Amino acid sequence: MTTPTRVLTALVLAGAWTTGFVLAQAPAPQAPQGQTPAPAAQGQAPQGGRGRVDAPPGGGRRGGGFTQFTRPIASQDVLVRGKGLYETNCASCHAVDLRGTVDGKYPNLLRSGVALRDQHGELIGTRLGKHAPPITLSQPDATAVAEYIHSVHSTMSGQGSPPGRYPQNITLNVLVGDAKTGQASFAAVCGKCHSTTGDLKGIGAKFQDARALQNGWVSGSTSQFAGGRGGGGRGGGGGAVPATVTLADGSKLDGTLVREDDFLVVLILPDGTRKSWARNNGVPRVEIKDPKAGHVDAIVKLAHEDTTSRMMHDITAYLWTIK
Repeated sequence: MTTPTRVLTALVLAGAWTTGFVLAQAPAPQAPQGQTPAPAAQGQAPQGGRGRVDAPPGGGRRGGGFTQFTRPIASQDVLVRGKGLYETNCASCHAVDLRGTVDGKYPNLLRSGVALRDQHGELIGTRLGKHAPPITLSQPDATAVAEYIHSVHSTMSGQGSPPGRYPQNITLNVLVGDAKTGQASFAAVCGKCHSTTGDLKGIGAKFQDARALQNGWVSGSTSQFAGGRGGGGRGGGGGAVPATVTLADGSKLDGTLVREDDFLVVLILPDGTRKSWARNNGVPRVEIKDPKAGHVDAIVKLAHEDTTSRMMHDITAYLWTIK
């Protein structure tokens, strides 16, 4: 797995693991087969959080009989996972709000017949397999993406009104773990490199909310967890970037990368000497030593071992107490 792939994987996991949504509504009894569910009070969503009643100020009312309003909603952890996967694999073309592009090059998924007819990923999963360029997802991941798309469909209003007009009273709480258990897990999983009395002293007070803290330690996206190298990328003022430069004769030099582009490579050696080389067809070759690589590998390994995300939530709960 390459460094960019490892980083992308960790970022996806950070979004996919951000679970803890709580619906403030209780499930309502299902209507007998063949009957349309009774509409809720004007201006309210039916119980269960899935059906919609479009109740504009003028007093009109529409019961939810279409598939997008009656299809059972997936659990919140599936929806959060699907959202992270959609934003990583689909949003760049179909937009974060699923509306595609104005020129029609990338379809509007809010009006997609495939997405609207799909029940639990069987049609969307097949379409992903034929996508250009290919999007390769496991069946559970493809299903999660489909369920997320359905959850957006469920918030659409009548007469072409956009999703999200009527809040569904969903709140997010990632502090669902046990801090005491998290302390032991932190010592076992993270203690080799980090300490809450050393580099992570007062870490809970350095984030505005627990979700940001969780995203930070899972993805290693902040300097507290991975010694981030700043925003300059590969040299060009981005901070100290460890790198190895391989010259045309095969010899290698380790140092801190100052600049790398198609025409020039500049490196500072450990003794402070500044070296520069003209570059031609990628030679000298530059290999970045990603300071986050070890952290990312550890998190990817944890994701495979802790499929319920319980350990992650426990560690987040513990870190949140370190003020």
